Amino acid sequence: MKKIVIILVFLAFSVSNANAQDKTAYQKDAYTLVEIISKPAFKSVVDQFAGYVKKDNLEKFKSEVEGTFPDLYTSLTELYIEEYTHNEIKELLKFYKTDLGKKVAGNSTKLAIKGQAIGADWGAKLQGIMVKYQ
Repeated sequence: MKKIVIILVFLAFSVSNANAQDKTAYQKDAYTLVEIISKPAFKSVVDQFAGYVKKDNLEKFKSEVEGTFPDLYTSLTELYIEEYTHNEIKELLKFYKTDLGKKVAGNSTKLAIKGQAIGADWGAKLQGIMVKYQ
């Protein structure tokens, strides 16, 4: 009986340990993906805010703000884990490590800003249409 209990405890620990290691790999991969996707966008935001900082404080400002990135990436990592399986994260990582993936990540902020302007124009057109039907 003692042998069975010992074997069951050992198996439970082994399965638990394997799941923890897999979760850690999943989290690391998701974090890496978030970092690849987000870093260019967040650096762009920092550069925009840098215009409001005194030149003699600029490097300290950038360093301090960039020091907040790891916590931000960790929070975003949880979102990615909720939406994507580990295998999907691995596939996305493969893509974002290609030249095209790097280009997509690098252009994301510019596209978002331009897309926002296009969306605002479209919204104004919709308001005109809505007025006709009220």
